[in-house]
Amino acid sequence: MNRRDAHKALLAGAIGLAVGAPARAQPRPVRVVELDRLAQVGAEAGFSFAGERAFLLRVAPPEAPSPRVQRLGGVYLVAYSRTCPHAGCTVPLPDQRGLIECGCHGSRFRPDGSLLQGPAPTDLRAIRLELCDGVVWAVAWLEG
Repeated sequence: MNRRDAHKALLAGAIGLAVGAPARAQPRPVRVVELDRLAQVGAEAGFSFAGERAFLLRVAPPEAPSPRVQRLGGVYLVAYSRTCPHAGCTVPLPDQRGLIECGCHGSRFRPDGSLLQGPAPTDLRAIRLELCDGVVWAVAWLEG
């Protein structure tokens, strides 16, 4: 087998693996909190999702549409993993200004979990929420 044939065989194998690879499994839904317990902006609830510490926060209506801010039952909510995407440290809850600063290496995030300043390469991983019978559920990772 020459070099060109070897590359073709490797490429065909890689494509076969990619096509046949199962979709990434979503975590099991988790009951977070009753919506009426989030009576005002700033109300929060901690929970565990997919084995990670997570956080839900009621926020003010956004000035511009944001995929991270979800409207459920007339209120605006954000939810995200508290695992910093830089080194895996657990980030604290938002401070008085609403900012989140990772104590390990200084990454800073907005109240919705979006990245404000690195070294973290990305936002905190957002969680998709659903409302069922007055209860907020964490149902999947919010991709995109």
